[in-house]
Amino acid sequence: MSAKELRALGHPLRLQILQVLHAEGPSTASGLARRLGESSGATSYHLRALERAGMIAEDERRNGRERWWRRVAERTLIPNSIPYETDEPERSELQAAHAKLESVLVARDEQALSRWQDIRYDVPLDWQDAGFIGGFRIWGTAEEIEQLVRDVLERAHELRQPGRSPDAREVHLTFRALIQEKRPGDRGAGS
Repeated sequence: MSAKELRALGHPLRLQILQVLHAEGPSTASGLARRLGESSGATSYHLRALERAGMIAEDERRNGRERWWRRVAERTLIPNSIPYETDEPERSELQAAHAKLESVLVARDEQALSRWQDIRYDVPLDWQDAGFIGGFRIWGTAEEIEQLVRDVLERAHELRQPGRSPDAREVHLTFRALIQEKRPGDRGAGS
């Protein structure tokens, strides 16, 4: 993924737009504005940024003068790595874009946690018990951890369609797999 694409994702409203287009299908700037509680000017601006980055495209649907937009890819996976041979200034741009995007995602996680803390004892007991906050120390090879991440993402993808069941509720899933140690001989910035 290019720095341009990563920068395009580094805004909370753009991530929300991509999520709505994924879950609910094509929409207009006005429809997205109503759905997300934003102005149509704001959604139009961010739709154009996502289009320039190649993440959305104009849909064939037309309703008068309104433009309809759809996601280009069903899933957008953000690579964590930057190849060692990446030249400056692209390496710096990618690092800055990763940092911006990760700060947006962590802020969203914090908002979801705050919302959970506000409502957790007011929801039915089965939903109180279904929630989970925890962390584990695990050990694995790069291949084993990569497979674990793929497995979790695949299962999460299956659950990303609203309206699958009348009992389904929106749930914020936070998932991180972060290496904790650097060993002698590891390469990278500052080595």
